[in-house]
This record gives sequence, structure tokens and C-alpha cells, in this order.
Amino acid sequence: MNSSQHLRIVPEPEYSIKDVLALLQEEFPEVTISKIRFLESQGLISPERTPSGYRRFYDHDIARLRHVLRLQKSTYMPLKKIKEHLDAGTQPSDLFSEDAVAGQGNAETSAVTPNESEPEAGSSAEASRSDAPGLLDEHDALARAGANASTLRAALDHGMIVGITKGRERYLTLEEVEILALLASLERHGLEPRHLRFVRSFAEREVGLIEQVLAPVLSMSHRHPERARTAIAELAELLGALTTALTTRDLERLDPHARRTL
Repeated sequence: MNSSQHLRIVPEPEYSIKDVLALLQEEFPEVTISKIRFLESQGLISPERTPSGYRRFYDHDIARLRHVLRLQKSTYMPLKKIKEHLDAGTQPSDLFSEDAVAGQGNAETSAVTPNESEPEAGSSAEASRSDAPGLLDEHDALARAGANASTLRAALDHGMIVGITKGRERYLTLEEVEILALLASLERHGLEPRHLRFVRSFAEREVGLIEQVLAPVLSMSHRHPERARTAIAELAELLGALTTALTTRDLERLDPHARRTL
């Protein structure tokens, strides 16, 4: 028996979305499960799904996710541009060059409807970022989300986005920018924020359910913050997987010959 016959193939490590969150949070403390799901919905990552609907990540998925998050954090490049570059095989290090950053700045400007969301005189994107870390002003939020001002106004009117007001400026959290990008995509399918109020209501009920179920854990979160974060992430993932499984099953009624993966 030669030496090659003694070799055993070691399976590639698999990770749940909760595992991925734990791996990323040291470098990206602001990342959430909803953020990872959003990036998947935008085609930036494509984790496998188990038969029961759970996401299954591998090392290459996590590496790509890190690249996306670093580019977002360092260059404010729109997700569409990031996806185009990575799909084309551009090395992530190349995208941090001055030319790449300058190019994406032009792309951000073109993504905003002219005159609809211009910042007030005397303000600048750079100033808004430094004065409100973790937040984006309306101009930057619209550019990153690929949305227009009318979509943002409708989202505010219908409570899909709340925003934070500082002085005369309104800022959006990164999670709200993700919501805005999804609303912009849904509008292209004819669904406006006014049609989606039930989704907001469902999300509020889901958060209420998680708060009720985890009340004992949350009451001790000041002593055991990691335990509370883990419990919230796990329950949110289970509820998300259940929603996906139910939706996938019911969609089969529309096309019984097709299997869909959401």
C-alpha cells in the first residue's frame, strides 16, 4: 500500500450564520445577521442551503464576505459596483487604490436623482461621516442604496425607516440603508413602501416574540452580554429559516414543477 492510499480527505469546515457572525464581529462589530442576509439578497454572497432552509457557509464564503464588508467600510463603494468587481475577478486589494475609490465616487453621484437629494450648502459627505460615525446622511444613504429621494420619503412616511436627526441633517443607520436598498429593488417590481406595511408589522411582532421568549436572558444581559447576543441570533435565525421554509413551500403552488430557494 503506497502513501497516497493512507491519505484521507478532510471535509471542508461548515459554518452556520451564527458562527459567521461570531467570526466577523471582532473586525466588524456593527455586523448583524440581518446585514449578512441582506448581502445575500443582493447577490454578494451565495451560501448553500440545507434541506431545512438553514444557510451553510464555507471558508470561501466568509473570505468574500470580509472583502465586501471591508470595501463598504473603507471606500463607500455601492454594493452593485462591489459585486461587479468581485464577479469579474478583480483582486480586493486593487479596489482600495485611489483610482478605484475615485471611480466609485462618480458611480455614487450618478446613482442619485439630480437635485432630489443634494446636501445643504456647506455640508459634505466626508464631514457627515466623521461627525456621525456609523451613520450616513441622506445623500450618502441614497447613493449606497441605489435609491431615489421619493423612495426615502415614502419609507419615512410609512414607518419603514425612522432615521436620526442631528441639527438640520437626517442620518440613516447602516441597517436602514439596507432597508432602503431592498425597498428600491422592490419598487422595480411594482411594490412601494405603502404596499409593505404588513412586513413592518410582521417584523415588529417577531421582535416582540423574541423579547418575550428571551425575557429571562435579556434581564441579565448586563452580566452576560455574549449569552444574550447568542440567544437573540439563534432565535432570529430559526424564525428566519421557518419563514423561508413556509414561503418556499407555498410558492410551489404557483409553479409545482419548480423548486425555489429563497
